[in-house]
Amino acid sequence: MNHCRGFSRFTLLVMGMTYSISRGAPPNDPDFHLQWALHNTGQVVSGAAGLPGADIDAVAAWDLHAGGSPIIVAIVGAGVDSHPEYADRLLDGFVTSLGGGDPYSSLETAGQGTRVAGIIAAARDDGVGIAGMNPHVTLLPIRALNGIVGGEPSVAEGIVRAADSGAEIILVPLQFGGGTAALSDAVAYAAAAGSLVIAPAGNNGDSTVAYPARFSGCMAVSATTSGDSLALFSNTGAEVEIAAPSLNIWSTSRFENYSFEPQSNGSFAAAYVAGAASLVWSYAPQLTANQVRQILLDSADDLGPPGRDIQFGFGRLNVRRALEMTPRPPLRFELLDSLPAFLIPNEPTTAMIRISDGSQTVVPHSPLLVYRIVPGGVAPPIPLRHLEGNLFAVDFPPIPCGTIIEYYLSATTTQSFTVFEPRQAPAAVRTAPASEFETIFHDDFETDRGWTTVVEGGPETRGAWERVIPIGSMAGNVQVQTAYDYSPNAKQFCYLTGQYFGGPVNSSDLFLGPVRLVSPTIELASTDAEIRFAAWVFSVSGNIDSLFVDVSRDDGATWHLAMEIQHTGNWNEYDFRLSEVPGAIGNQLKVRFSIADNPNDSLTEAAIDEFTVAQSRCARLGDMNGDGKVDWTDWRPFSHCLSGPLVTPDPLCEAADLNADGTRDLLDAAMLLALFSIE
Repeated sequence: MNHCRGFSRFTLLVMGMTYSISRGAPPNDPDFHLQWALHNTGQVVSGAAGLPGADIDAVAAWDLHAGGSPIIVAIVGAGVDSHPEYADRLLDGFVTSLGGGDPYSSLETAGQGTRVAGIIAAARDDGVGIAGMNPHVTLLPIRALNGIVGGEPSVAEGIVRAADSGAEIILVPLQFGGGTAALSDAVAYAAAAGSLVIAPAGNNGDSTVAYPARFSGCMAVSATTSGDSLALFSNTGAEVEIAAPSLNIWSTSRFENYSFEPQSNGSFAAAYVAGAASLVWSYAPQLTANQVRQILLDSADDLGPPGRDIQFGFGRLNVRRALEMTPRPPLRFELLDSLPAFLIPNEPTTAMIRISDGSQTVVPHSPLLVYRIVPGGVAPPIPLRHLEGNLFAVDFPPIPCGTIIEYYLSATTTQSFTVFEPRQAPAAVRTAPASEFETIFHDDFETDRGWTTVVEGGPETRGAWERVIPIGSMAGNVQVQTAYDYSPNAKQFCYLTGQYFGGPVNSSDLFLGPVRLVSPTIELASTDAEIRFAAWVFSVSGNIDSLFVDVSRDDGATWHLAMEIQHTGNWNEYDFRLSEVPGAIGNQLKVRFSIADNPNDSLTEAAIDEFTVAQSRCARLGDMNGDGKVDWTDWRPFSHCLSGPLVTPDPLCEAADLNADGTRDLLDAAMLLALFSIE
């Protein structure tokens, strides 16, 4: 089976689909009166009186459909800050390889990311701030620029990343005067992948549409005023398809604020079109990107000369008319709960959904969970359990630890039309592993969690571990010490070997040692665990000084080498299993990171971030003594249990029934011997 783009990464983060019904009145968000683009009564906004009705008719549109998910809207630009209006639906996002700045932060560095995010996705009718076009969409920020620094190759990479991540709508609130082959190819790639790409026509008042809006695979949006005239700054041209409000726009802004945009900017017009597209698409998930695009164009309010023109395209956006022209879906799955991204091994899981009638009616008993277990095969479909009305329960079966369920939902109408969730099924499916590990300790080092530092080698030792915000150090044009932590976005701290505050680069370079960083004690409840972390190790070529990772399972009494990491010169992720560390036994875990300048006088630095201990959920078949391995040391406790039928209350002996036939006999002994040979 093919897998639906982006579901594996994003399933935990996609919100449940919720449809509310407005009652013909504006929402109760206190700043709504400033949002003339949504509801223009002629109010004076930022010193300009509007023309009543010169808006996108949002209030009437919300009477028809108040918004829904799962729809992912990617914003490819200079980043997006979190804001209370949409923070629960903002993904961590990505930074392109050419994006510059902190490579792990998709937060806004300049531009309009936070503002356009609020236009599209701000919460509505919550008595706070503003109202968003569709307060149920999920936002995917992709930072392709660092402030205003960056170019078309980086934006092209961001568009491709958005398409590969499953974004139905890709908003590019940027303009370029060129139009490279890389950018053209990226827009074409996203369109071919089924995404709708939207961008402003430009902000220079030119008669030439900027890129990427000028490409045929992208919707070019010009900007209008509260008087339904073309904004003076808006570019025009034959490629303009539609117009939307983009002057004196009140929206979310950085640092959890709200404000007007002080500069002329057509990005807001493109954001309104993106929000309208998300409304149409969530109302009728059966549509394609091209069908959504055509509905928006066909429903626009014609301005200027009759028909399409170079200023307004087909006209100013009218989202009410767009929804009125949208064909009702035969049926619609509405996810009241998030469908699970993972399952607890060997335990049933239930999610709630609503199957709403559209243009057709669902056949009773037709809604199904269609699935298979990997490894394994296709299993008989499970009927969704009808609760009441149009509410159903999706009952996922218990599956063994370490396996994966691939699944989709289906329902058939009385006219023999089958609707799927995800809508691309059965070609695309959702996946959920029966997670083998659960996190019992995670530290991003933003607060002090009780790590200790030890310095050996004498009082002249330099470069002790510190929990700091790194500022980096250079040797010529070589990055010696990291300038950024490894955590995403607003997180800043990590542990490193001596902060660099200027002066000679070796003034804070690790010298002598070793210096050690020791975790607090972590209590284990199972025989195995996985240790994950990110590390930066720099050591001058030819004088390799390694970072050693040791573990203790007796609260620091004895230590055992788990890993040696040599020069990387950048952040990398690492992991290992405790069962792979010889001699480490016990439940009181400590992890130690040690590095020394040996041989001396080389440039040596190290850093640690994003430390995680994940405990095994799965008991290993045949591991009778609980050391995480299956070998001859398991024979004695196993042989103790060779007593025929399961009559002994000893829980240990229940694990000796390896073939689960109700007895502990020579057949189980043969299985145990076979497991020895696998080691």
